[in-house]
Amino acid sequence: MSLHAVLVTAFEPFGGETVNASWEAARRIDGWRCGEAVVTARKLSCAYGICVSEFVETFERLRPSIVLMTGQAASRGMICVERVARLETSATARDNRGALGCAALAGPVRLQTAAPAYAVARAIRETCAPVRVSADAGDYVCNHLYYGALHYLAGASPTTAAIFIHLPATPEQSSARASVRRLATTEAIRALQAGILALSRQTGVI
Repeated sequence: MSLHAVLVTAFEPFGGETVNASWEAARRIDGWRCGEAVVTARKLSCAYGICVSEFVETFERLRPSIVLMTGQAASRGMICVERVARLETSATARDNRGALGCAALAGPVRLQTAAPAYAVARAIRETCAPVRVSADAGDYVCNHLYYGALHYLAGASPTTAAIFIHLPATPEQSSARASVRRLATTEAIRALQAGILALSRQTGVI
């Protein structure tokens, strides 16, 4: 039986924290099987430009049928399934390498995923996790990666289903900007698995 690759990306800690909620969930589903699909989790640098290069390198090696990008949005109190990536990046928030927003990308002001964001959100809601579909992926590295990935995939692999999910902080984190509403890693894991199942059904992988 030929297995389909599912690439799940997450980020290293940033902003002085020692963990990132997205990687805490993603690393625990590395190797998870979903019908004929198997997950590979990849931790990306929280750095403009570099994260996109790391994504492209991993994509070319795996050639996955599904891409689920994840990141941490500590100020949000629920899971956000992102529909849209924007070209602009922050002019004030520095990444882990000390860089401000990267201007290297060129393209439309907004890119919208072709993946079924609402179906993914419905599947996550069935796990009892709080979730909404969002049209604002922020202006930091998460949005930069999402835009770069969608821009790359539009030319390299337009049939690949790709979407970004923001996760709230975990209860154990101490970010000053974090919402009082947190999401346990066990809940985040179930949410990501539900999202993968939804994408797999929509794309005919299972």
